[in-house]
Amino acid sequence: MQHKLLIATIMGIAGLNFVGKAQDADALRIMVGGSFAKPKIVPRLEKFAVTQITVNYKLTSTQTTVGKEKSYMGGSKMAGAKITAYLETTDGELTEADFQEVTDHFYAYFQKKLKSSGIDTVAWSKITATEFYKDNAEKSEGNDEKEENQVKMTTNARNGARIYGGGTAFAFGKAKKATNFCEEVNAPAGFFHLTVDFADLSADVDIKTKRTTRKETTTTKYSSSVKPNMKVVPTANTGLTLLWNEKSQSETVIVQKDISSGYNYQATLTEDASRIKNRAFAFAKSMKPVVIETTREQYKAAAKKALEKYADTFIALAKKN
Repeated sequence: MQHKLLIATIMGIAGLNFVGKAQDADALRIMVGGSFAKPKIVPRLEKFAVTQITVNYKLTSTQTTVGKEKSYMGGSKMAGAKITAYLETTDGELTEADFQEVTDHFYAYFQKKLKSSGIDTVAWSKITATEFYKDNAEKSEGNDEKEENQVKMTTNARNGARIYGGGTAFAFGKAKKATNFCEEVNAPAGFFHLTVDFADLSADVDIKTKRTTRKETTTTKYSSSVKPNMKVVPTANTGLTLLWNEKSQSETVIVQKDISSGYNYQATLTEDASRIKNRAFAFAKSMKPVVIETTREQYKAAAKKALEKYADTFIALAKKN
């Protein structure tokens, strides 16, 4: 078995450098009633109430893959691989205040861009003064969350409440209250759930089987790559964005491909065998984990850029329709 790790070590960069172009609107998709029916809210978005922005910041990132090849002797030859990257800051740990700063920057940027694009917005003070907001608010503190060796920090814009959980849309009484809320603020409402990742990871398994007269020989090669790249990533079914209006119409916004910041952030990559975690499955090859080191300011600047690109992409989608 062979293990090949390709890592790009980026050092001595004096700041953020532009390396990409603006995101295409097709990075996002509007889903209506679980189908691809024509949306009713986004094309008519003249005023918008950004009611919730929940952002998950990944501090570890893992990529797994499984390779398979049919065996001449029957059945299949299978092998899996896993690569994990860890983010570390060299000038002290990122704090809850750092993540809150980034999320609040995104909220302010989004509000400003909506207005400059001809879409009026509802003031935060008016949103939080409504009974709907007060009655349905579920405070969510920005604690580290650990799930299957994945670590993340979650914050809500302006230290606000989490009204929509990111999964199933409003139903029954809450749906009626959401409709009344939109009537009260005279605008459709948006409940955003986003996830920010810090790297591009890939893992690959190449299985080759050769057959001779009496036996077959299988060779398995593993390869992986890690590259610093701050981005808003596609999310699971519990990380969806919900739009709602005064007619009880709802739409779900999904991120269907990465929305990258378009900037490199200063970072150094090193393999760290001491960080090997549990294997994904019995036949998995856990490659040496990679540590991505950067500064707090570099991280925050790149994360802000990624979220700004999401705002630009969302508005481009609204204008496209």
